[in-house]
Amino acid sequence: MDDPRTREHYIFFSEADPSRIYKITKGPGWGIFPASLASTRHKPVRYWFEDRPATPLEYFERLLISNTHLMHELSREDYPILNRLEGFIHSQGRLQAVTSQPVFDGTPATPAAMAAWFIRHGFHFIRSWAWFRPSDGLAVFDAYMDNVMDCENELVPFDVIAILAQGPLLESLHAAVARLDSQSHLADPS
Repeated sequence: MDDPRTREHYIFFSEADPSRIYKITKGPGWGIFPASLASTRHKPVRYWFEDRPATPLEYFERLLISNTHLMHELSREDYPILNRLEGFIHSQGRLQAVTSQPVFDGTPATPAAMAAWFIRHGFHFIRSWAWFRPSDGLAVFDAYMDNVMDCENELVPFDVIAILAQGPLLESLHAAVARLDSQSHLADPS
């Protein structure tokens, strides 16, 4: 499906395996990747980050991190792997990855359910669709309703951008948590 709402992938189903949804990367890069805009520190935190095309390594690392860091409450028997690399195609002069994910039986998670899930797992809200866990540097971007499913009260962040932040991005995320924490204390009337 060439769905204009999808930024990163063409999506298709295979009759050979109806339990999975298949995706082909699209665009100039290998999906998207968050970047820090350090020169904007005087602005509100929501302006500190942008998306840029991902490199192949960044794309594959984020798939691996989703498999290893975001499947806390899922039955490994029912969902042994979240993201699976199926192969590659050559199209329009470039190499594109083909991946797959399970088809989840559920509904899009509500913002309140997502917030509770992320907070319970040690994350801090950074900005719309972005969370950060300072204890290990895990950042989750693109965590909005279409990318997180509620499967019988178990949330599945199945199509988010999960990264173990490093360098300037990690520094910006820690600074964002500190800035947001200091602002929340200013707003607290107690």
